[in-house]
Amino acid sequence: MFRIAYTILGLYGVWSCGLAAAQPRSAPAPPSGVKTIIVVRHAEADATEHGGDPVLTADGRARALELARALTDTPLRSVYTTHYQRGRQTAEPLPRRAGEKPTVIDKVAATLDALRAEPWGATALVIGHSNTVPDLIRGLTGQALPDGEPIIFDRMWIVTMTRDGVASLLRLRYGAPVAIVK
Repeated sequence: MFRIAYTILGLYGVWSCGLAAAQPRSAPAPPSGVKTIIVVRHAEADATEHGGDPVLTADGRARALELARALTDTPLRSVYTTHYQRGRQTAEPLPRRAGEKPTVIDKVAATLDALRAEPWGATALVIGHSNTVPDLIRGLTGQALPDGEPIIFDRMWIVTMTRDGVASLLRLRYGAPVAIVK
């Protein structure tokens, strides 16, 4: 009698483990004592376009799609960009969990204030420019990027901040590699 009961319980355990393994997994929620900020430079823009507000090139549109693909499973709470088309167009393909439109802020100091106001446990994306990414990283981590670190289109900086004021920086690449011209 006991053998039958143990066999049934054992089979139920194997069956339920199989069901758990078959269930799709969602991205784990970030710890509530951590805030994650992802910083990228906008995708490639048409440098030949006059007027100071160029649109993305075909390569830039492809990179924006790759950014969206890379962040598909990332629960973005907020997306920040400047008013320039190249930044807004880089944000367009992103999943809409972070709202219908990115928050437009042109000043680095105001962007840093908004990021500091993000709740603990949140993940935010900032789409910056070659001249703002170093200031954003310094403002978030308290450390300057190394001299000569390229601020090019295929780079992604991930800043993890903790409640006790510790910040760490992870550098990644996404999309097609960009050649560094020296």
